[in-house]
Amino acid sequence: MSRILPSMMIAIAMATVLAACTREQAKPVTQATATPASVAAPAPQVSGAASDTDELYVDLDADPDEGAPPLTVKFTSTIEDATPPLSYKWDFGDGSAPGTEANPTHAYQKAGEYTATLSVKDSKGISGSEDVDILVEEE
Repeated sequence: MSRILPSMMIAIAMATVLAACTREQAKPVTQATATPASVAAPAPQVSGAASDTDELYVDLDADPDEGAPPLTVKFTSTIEDATPPLSYKWDFGDGSAPGTEANPTHAYQKAGEYTATLSVKDSKGISGSEDVDILVEEE
């Protein structure tokens, strides 16, 4: 109730000013008061955060990130702001089965441009992801 009161007071004050400015055309103030449906709801109050972060920091490195097929790439991941244990899901971008290791090695068999994506989730259910581009081209 105390959250709605300031809004209602503003509506009444505006109606009073409007009536004073246009006395010859003024309608009773009771018709100009706001109804609960037209009063904007106050912003929700947050009483402490559920966690310090809502997303993990994920960084990737691919070595090498370009070359001729078959190109064997060693991926290295760095994860920050996470609570172990972590689950890893790699999409190497070439239609192969996903990986679940922190730092896998993957061989790209055909020429093409690929995007490898790592998605990580920690024990609190907080997640993050990052991707890296891989270029496999005939020499």
